[in-house]
Amino acid sequence: MSIPSGSLPIAEVVSSSITRFTAECVNRNDDEPNLPARPRFGSFLKVESEENGISVIAVVTNVSTGPQDSVHRPSALGLTRQELQLAQPHIFSLLRTEVHALVVGYMIVDRMFQHLPPQPPEVHDFVYQASAEDIAKATAGFDFLRLLTGVKDIPVDELIAATIREAYQASNQDDQFLLGAGRSLSTIMRSDYDRLLAILRKIKPIHEQVNFDGLE
Repeated sequence: MSIPSGSLPIAEVVSSSITRFTAECVNRNDDEPNLPARPRFGSFLKVESEENGISVIAVVTNVSTGPQDSVHRPSALGLTRQELQLAQPHIFSLLRTEVHALVVGYMIVDRMFQHLPPQPPEVHDFVYQASAEDIAKATAGFDFLRLLTGVKDIPVDELIAATIREAYQASNQDDQFLLGAGRSLSTIMRSDYDRLLAILRKIKPIHEQVNFDGLE
């Protein structure tokens, strides 16, 4: 296992399959101690499974917060978040934040495989933010984009764009990464030109000097 020194889990798997998992976030939010840290849409996660020795890499497809049960349902109180923290801080501890993630690859020791794992993560495995090194391995060659384009029940184009933006930041804003992603998308979506352009427009504002004109 290759958890970075000093890193802490952000969530714990509560259900899983070969293609995706759901994890409940843990309370490690310094700004609001009673609320869990919530990963960004499209960001990369890593699940360390001691049971099968596989490290699963996934991207965040949704984050939801709600009551822990049907009894303790939140209601509007007319107070700001700061006022609630002072007056009724226990309210936030009654909420549960879940992160939903799509599996895009896995690691055995330090070797990355850009396809679905032979086994899903185990329930109660810890979930971590993937390191820049893990993200670089998971996105090298852009095979992960084919896994993303095949998903039907989420806003896939938004997810693709967000995931590329996250990987771009992890690459120290390497413009060659963006160009490579654009070329790969143009191959995958060669029969859907309008969709390709829409995704490229969502990526391009990161760095106006990146020229996708040759792809468009």
